[in-house]
Amino acid sequence: MLRWIKPIALSLLLIACDEQGVLSFLIGIFLLVVYLPKSFGDHYKNCRRERLIRFAIYLSAVLMVCALRIYNTSLARFRADSVIAAVEAFKAKTGAYPERLDQLEPLFMAKVPEKAKMTFMDNGFRYSSRSDYHTLSYVTFPPFGRRVYDFESRKWKRSD
Repeated sequence: MLRWIKPIALSLLLIACDEQGVLSFLIGIFLLVVYLPKSFGDHYKNCRRERLIRFAIYLSAVLMVCALRIYNTSLARFRADSVIAAVEAFKAKTGAYPERLDQLEPLFMAKVPEKAKMTFMDNGFRYSSRSDYHTLSYVTFPPFGRRVYDFESRKWKRSD
């Protein structure tokens, strides 16, 4: 049983640290192109079962990172849509966009989400309020890759 601690620990580390999925993508390619085919070679005949179990553990971690990435993307869109709706409701009632997101509480939103998504890195919303330009943004792929919602045009754009 102790021989499975290392692959499980490495898999958990991958899940915890690879928020964007880049490392997981590369590991997944390596597993499918190199590790799995080699496991069926004569050299690994005596330990094939163990290699296949390790392959399954590592591939499960890669798939988990992909699933978490998809979940976080959906979560960020959902939270952004709720903030956008509250900002628009604020404008409909007051005739102007709020200067800060905390002005939405508690009348338009019970609580403004602190985070766009569940990650360790940059994950908060940024709201910009100028006299003729109002935006809501969040980072999709650190350090760059921001999604920016322009309230005047009511459209999403990408920045960086």
